[in-house]
Amino acid sequence: MQLSNATYKKLANKIHIPLYDRSQLKPAIVHIGLGHFHRSHFCYYLHTLLQQGITNWGIEEVDLIATTTKERAEKQDYLFTLCSKDPQGSEEACIIGCILGYTEGWKYPERVSELIAREETKLVTLTITEKGYCYDAENHSLDWKHPAIVHDLAHPTTPQSAVGHLALALRIRKDPLTIASCDNMPSNGAVLRICLYQYCQRVFPEVLPFLEQSVSFPLSMVDRITPNTTKADTAHIADTYGYEDTWSVVSEDFLQWVIEPKGLEGLPDFSKAGVIITDQVESYEVMKIRLLNGSHSALAYPAYLLGYSQVAEAMCDEHLRKFIREWYMDEVGKSVPSIEGFDQEAYKDQLIARFQNPSIKDTLLRLAQDGSKKFTNALTPALLFALRNQLPLGSMVLALSFWICFLETVDPSLIDDGQKHELLVAARVIESDTKRFFSLIGLSAEQGSMLRNPLLACLEYIHHDGVLAGFSTRT
Repeated sequence: MQLSNATYKKLANKIHIPLYDRSQLKPAIVHIGLGHFHRSHFCYYLHTLLQQGITNWGIEEVDLIATTTKERAEKQDYLFTLCSKDPQGSEEACIIGCILGYTEGWKYPERVSELIAREETKLVTLTITEKGYCYDAENHSLDWKHPAIVHDLAHPTTPQSAVGHLALALRIRKDPLTIASCDNMPSNGAVLRICLYQYCQRVFPEVLPFLEQSVSFPLSMVDRITPNTTKADTAHIADTYGYEDTWSVVSEDFLQWVIEPKGLEGLPDFSKAGVIITDQVESYEVMKIRLLNGSHSALAYPAYLLGYSQVAEAMCDEHLRKFIREWYMDEVGKSVPSIEGFDQEAYKDQLIARFQNPSIKDTLLRLAQDGSKKFTNALTPALLFALRNQLPLGSMVLALSFWICFLETVDPSLIDDGQKHELLVAARVIESDTKRFFSLIGLSAEQGSMLRNPLLACLEYIHHDGVLAGFSTRT
């Protein structure tokens, strides 16, 4: 039996199903970037509100980059199964029904603008990854040389970038709007506002008064480990619950969303679904990006070089677990601001338990994607904090060394990074020119010079005696 509007109610005795009438949902939300994480995170929060009868809002989904989503999603009327699994092996599954439609934005850009501009839309959310914002972090500016931005400047009415689509929609929109980034990016709301404001300054200056007065960009922090769905996951749904779902999602049981209150007026009360609404978002954000995302990146490269493929199996390795929990998290944690009433050590232990969850088949290659962006956001600020305060930084330098070894030795086809070419060149000349490499993660020549000798020493150990020898360099 195929999951669909015609069949899901028949499954009530096997799995949690929507209690709300999907035909009565209003398309008040537009989401850009329909991926696994969005469906396990934001969709679950909204589904929880719908189950409680707190709202009747639904989501119009948009992708700006070509995918194969449309056929699978339409086949089951945008219904999908979410399976969340805890470290002990227990599972909770439910069918999510809050998605109402899907637009292939790369084919129909005019439809994207219409959706965002219409009066019914009250909230726009985004999960487009860091690179989707076309942001130049070094200059705190929109990246005017980004291919999508170059295209949009020449063809503003048929944009390719999220920024270009939002700007075009705001040009015709009349009503206030909240635009919330749900990406793992420092100051995500502020970054989005900067990029959109600068783009409008150049392309649609008439939009600026409306942008300043009627559009909100709340800062948020999001968290839920959600690997790509496998054929085994799809088969598990069929075997366990007795129906076919080719669009299912599997995630860990942990879930967190922290968002500031600015811009939430008139929106459903997401706190009723467990969202933390606070003015301390930046502290939560720094903690999560540096400790979770940074640790993920620090783990990915040495673990892959040691022959592991899955995160959970890598965390069973004593050397890797000690490197991440006792060394890396300890050093990076010193740069994380304290949050009143929050136990950072317990949070670190919880992260290790989450990484070790055997039910979440998260791959190291997924964590290894976009290393230049991830390390720039997660490791570089902690490294600079350690330099300024003369604190230990050996494990952070070692993490960079493992990354360089990964770049030097793996098949280039496995490297998924926006700066792939530059990274490969930097890795080849690292012994004679470390400045090139350090510049790719936002370090100045002076800052890099202080790290040059420790980095080269780590590399020498690893090159000569292998990955495990690298762990002996940490002081």
